[in-house]
Amino acid sequence: MRRFLLTALVGVLAVGLLPPLAAALFGWGPDPSHLPPHGKTVSIEDGRSLHLKEVGDGTPVVLVHGLPSNAADWVDLPDRLAALGPYRVIAYDRVGYGYSSREEAADGGYTYASNARELAALLDALEIEQAVLVGWSYGGGVVMTLASEAPERVSHLVLVASVGPAMPDDPQDVADRILASPFAVPLFQWVGSIPPLSRAMTGATLRQAFARERDIPEGFVDYTRALLGLPGTLRAFSLEAQGQDVGSLKPEALHMPSLVIHGADDFLIPYDVAEDLHRRLPSSDFVTVLSGSHMLPVTHADLLAEKIHDLVGAY
Repeated sequence: MRRFLLTALVGVLAVGLLPPLAAALFGWGPDPSHLPPHGKTVSIEDGRSLHLKEVGDGTPVVLVHGLPSNAADWVDLPDRLAALGPYRVIAYDRVGYGYSSREEAADGGYTYASNARELAALLDALEIEQAVLVGWSYGGGVVMTLASEAPERVSHLVLVASVGPAMPDDPQDVADRILASPFAVPLFQWVGSIPPLSRAMTGATLRQAFARERDIPEGFVDYTRALLGLPGTLRAFSLEAQGQDVGSLKPEALHMPSLVIHGADDFLIPYDVAEDLHRRLPSSDFVTVLSGSHMLPVTHADLLAEKIHDLVGAY
């Protein structure tokens, strides 16, 4: 019995430790050549920095991504919106993602409130008094939080496939349950160390996000794996997923002109969340994208640019 237990223990350790060791020794992890190019970096408080892409000149429009994501996930939208301008379009990596700083401690970080503070610090660093804020998915919670705390800094609010108070309370699938557990980071890191398993899991997640496999851009799986492989990204992802409090969002208190835009085939954030946001926001337009998924900035950049331009021009 003792020999059996010892053999079983060695087997468990081998299964758990050998893939990460092999990945480190032989470079089996994500390929960094798929990472997006570096852009501009600005300093904010506490010695941290935010990485961003900036195009155009005119009315400031700040794009706030979801999780796990980064500024490059907006793909062509900054350029297409700037071309409709005049707009100064800024897409940045939130703290914990892309090439921006990571939080040293979990206390007080990776929440809507901490992200809103960092967004305000970015506006200060770029000397922007007021901006159009565009929040995608989790980023919608960030921009609503800043709009509640400092409405004078937000001229218009755009919520793209955004979270909202009507989000379901319980985890919706296995991945959500894993994210809610303390084993999320080590488990995802272990999966990431096994290329076939990592590629399969990333592909399955993207198929759900895009709703249809044919809509996933070529190379997007390897690009996503490379970004998730950056140090600290999985930790930020897990902490934000575990700590998000949609009950803290108060869209009914936001009186700036707003737009809610949501895909009819969004499998990550239910359509009724968008309907509820539209009902709660005192001054909002609502656009449904037929056959649109959660990834509207990737699949419908022209439509998004047009609708944002229409909103800003109308008010």
